[in-house]
Amino acid sequence: MVMDPAEGLGLIAGAIGALAFAPQALKILREKRVADVSLATYVMVLSGALLWAAYGVMRGAPSIVLWNLVAASLAAAVVAGKLYWSRTKI
Repeated sequence: MVMDPAEGLGLIAGAIGALAFAPQALKILREKRVADVSLATYVMVLSGALLWAAYGVMRGAPSIVLWNLVAASLAAAVVAGKLYWSRTKI
């Protein structure tokens, strides 16, 4: 199977963009410290990633769907951690 060069570029760009959220998500899960994390920012990132994934489905663009679902998952982990650890004392 031959990949369209634009789709290959989309896969690479999407991986870099989506995985940029991984260090913050992992740090929050590891340290359980969320005081300096902006909930509004990550809710916006989550919303945007889900909308981009829907757009990718509508356009039939696997790279857009894949990496935006990854970004949405990481943003959702940050949002969940922020909501949970903001209310509990560890």
